[in-house]
Amino acid sequence: MATRSLIKGDLLAHQTATIAGVVASLGAVTALQRFKQRQGPFLLLAASIGVALKLSRFRSKTLQNMAASHWPGPVTLVFSARKGLPAACYHRGTIAVRVDASPEVRCLAKEMGGVIVSSSLNRRKRATLPANRNTHLRLSRWLNGRIKSSHKGSGKASAIFLIKGKKIKKLR
Repeated sequence: MATRSLIKGDLLAHQTATIAGVVASLGAVTALQRFKQRQGPFLLLAASIGVALKLSRFRSKTLQNMAASHWPGPVTLVFSARKGLPAACYHRGTIAVRVDASPEVRCLAKEMGGVIVSSSLNRRKRATLPANRNTHLRLSRWLNGRIKSSHKGSGKASAIFLIKGKKIKKLR
């Protein structure tokens, strides 16, 4: 059901291991931009570590080690990216990627070819909302559904690390 909605270009509310989010297919980034009221950059949620590393322009040992030690989990890695993704996913040639601890998120990403686009479930710097029925009804103008999850989010945003070659810089 969720996969069919994303293929159609719908936006769905979902729960990650961290906070609630809104998810779109790579082909529906424009709908996500309209919902979020900003151009990007947006987070990529990958189905697996292998899929995530294939998005990298340079697969450094540092990136591979960080991925292996933090994924699946609540850590977002920012690294130099290969070309071919929607422009709204890039920031100065880098992308933000996470292999989430939520099995539903990883399964959905796998069903969508390995990667989905996501952002927090809020609009224009407002508080992040829960991915529940009330939020779905409230935002039904933009959201076409929600993905029920067995995973409870921590309520805290993910840690973010920028990886450039052998250097690691904590951004959040």
